[in-house]
Amino acid sequence: MPTGSPALQSSLLSLAILAFLAAALSAFAAGCALRGRPRSPDLESRGPSLLFARWLQEFWIWLWGPVERACIRLGISPNAISFASLIVVGGAAVCLAQGALSAGGWLYLLGASLDIVDGRVARATGRSSRAGAFLDSTLDRLSELAVFAGLSAWFQGSPILFAALAAGAFSILVSYARARGEALGAPDAAKVGAMQRPERIFLTGASCALSPLADWLLGPGAGQTAVGVGLAVLAVLTAGSATRRIWAVFRALQASEPQVASRSTGPQVALKAAGPQVKQAPMRLLGPGQRRGVIR
Repeated sequence: MPTGSPALQSSLLSLAILAFLAAALSAFAAGCALRGRPRSPDLESRGPSLLFARWLQEFWIWLWGPVERACIRLGISPNAISFASLIVVGGAAVCLAQGALSAGGWLYLLGASLDIVDGRVARATGRSSRAGAFLDSTLDRLSELAVFAGLSAWFQGSPILFAALAAGAFSILVSYARARGEALGAPDAAKVGAMQRPERIFLTGASCALSPLADWLLGPGAGQTAVGVGLAVLAVLTAGSATRRIWAVFRALQASEPQVASRSTGPQVALKAAGPQVKQAPMRLLGPGQRRGVIR
């Protein structure tokens, strides 16, 4: 790889970011050893993650702690942070559509991390609201769609396009199933499935961000292949999560429906189930000058 080439520069930038994250993780681990691991109530209620141990999630929140505290001191509203996250992710989508996969991946991870900050700022300043939660969820879906649209634009004419489209469709379906399940009264079943938003962001963003390292180590074209593999894995895992979640919500809602009397139980059982106020009409024998439905 020629010195000064864009691929080499992207590889060096990725290595520098990884070195910074490794140093930060070491500092966090040392702090945990001395003072104990911090515990966030929102993480405790989230449930286990397929990719991230709880301490790793706490590390990422700790890493963004200075940004959170700065936003609180400056009086920046949670909604403003949500829109800033959307703008950064929009820039990531533009980079991805132009083939700047590494820059797009790192920007996506950056913008999505800001989405952690807005909720924590809202809770710390007492500005949590249903309107803010609705806006945040809507912008999250828009951000995901933008990223997968950028990837689809770049991989036109390549088999990777199908992986990008499938990953995007199933990612939105996972989120929709949760929102709809919670709205219909099945909040526990709506959380079934491991591929939640942080896992989807990591697989998409990391595979793009680190693609120059694959080119550097394995040769030109390996980076795009790595992105394709990451998107294919994401598509398979999100499809499984969506299927499990839809089935769990359906079964939970079905179990909560009131039982309806079966037709095979007969009219006497149905009348008893209707209550004492319903009485069976007396039967009359039709005379010689009568036919059914007409009394002459």
